[in-house]
Amino acid sequence: MMKKKELLNEIMGVPKAITPWVNSITQIIYDDALNFRNWDEEGPVFYIDDDGEKVEGTAVRMDEVEISGKEMMDSLVKVNGFNDLKEFTQSEMFKNFPLWRPTVTYTLVGIPKELYDKETGKVNARVGSKVDGLSTVGKLKVLPSVEMHFNILSDKDLPLGDLKQNLAPTVAHELLHMYQKLKQLEGGHVGHFGDEGFLNSMVMNPLLGEIKLDMWEDFLNLVYLHLSFEVNARVTQFYYLLEEKNIETKEDFLRELKNSSMWRQIKRLENFNAEEYIKTFKVPSSKDNPFEMLDSLLKKTELTSRGVNVKSKEKMLKSLIDLWDKSLIIGNEAMKRMGLDITMDSVPKKAKESPLKFFKFFENRFHKKAEKWKKKLYKIGALVLQEKEEALQKNK
Repeated sequence: MMKKKELLNEIMGVPKAITPWVNSITQIIYDDALNFRNWDEEGPVFYIDDDGEKVEGTAVRMDEVEISGKEMMDSLVKVNGFNDLKEFTQSEMFKNFPLWRPTVTYTLVGIPKELYDKETGKVNARVGSKVDGLSTVGKLKVLPSVEMHFNILSDKDLPLGDLKQNLAPTVAHELLHMYQKLKQLEGGHVGHFGDEGFLNSMVMNPLLGEIKLDMWEDFLNLVYLHLSFEVNARVTQFYYLLEEKNIETKEDFLRELKNSSMWRQIKRLENFNAEEYIKTFKVPSSKDNPFEMLDSLLKKTELTSRGVNVKSKEKMLKSLIDLWDKSLIIGNEAMKRMGLDITMDSVPKKAKESPLKFFKFFENRFHKKAEKWKKKLYKIGALVLQEKEEALQKNK
């Protein structure tokens, strides 16, 4: 039976089953990175220093490192103190989250300390599985073929300094996606996320995602950020971020919250305004600089080739909405071919004719999800402070 504290974590989107995996994978990557000796590439990087001056520094990069599935299993046995693989697979850690031979790749990128200190997102990652079903290893049902990749920013003169602290929250974020997929598969469901998974695949689709318009890309990113599984993953990420900090009071928590990337993402969702979005949307153009005019012409040609009408702002927005609708149709057909019972409604005629109605629909969604996300983060703060208090009581 699940303990009260574990149940509380589950409700808040922080399943305790992933904790030993987060700690283990973070440690394994760190231990492997200790073998680091020399950077493999270097090049210039430009940034604004503390005095507001543009300066040139040097960025360095190491070649991608792969830790194979077999190596990962051997390392998991070792870092968790098991005698062999059989003992590990019989442990609660493995039974609660049976990842079989996950592959990990990572790359370190070193930048000047002044720039490194300014960066908030120091680790970017992606995770996926090549299969949509569980496999059997002996008598065990496992989730196989999981691949995780991490791009890790570091101070080029101290590449391993904050690696573990920066890495753990992102490992937690990515593992939560796989844990959610595992639970769906264990329940006999296909390993996708229903309508929201559909939306996620849409914004990643080249038909929409490769349209190079900054404001359109910003909108697609907000669609991605407001999806429930991404919100839950970031809640988990924030929990592990707080675990690495010295949180003793509500003021400590609020300081870390307001300084977090999650808070900035929430504010972006909260601040999205359909009227303002349409008002500030621009058709690529330049009347002064001949180089900018050429760039504008090339952009317009590229956009036109992708089905975007660049003759006016209104026509551009309507054509983008039309492409969104076409993506829905293509997605629905793909789902049918896959035998999945997921059908997304087409964009209503009124929304096609009025971009304001289309973006107002998403404005409402973004605001509601931001509010839910904010409440979850406050609950995480309460949980972390409660854990601190319990630890203090035990030590008295």
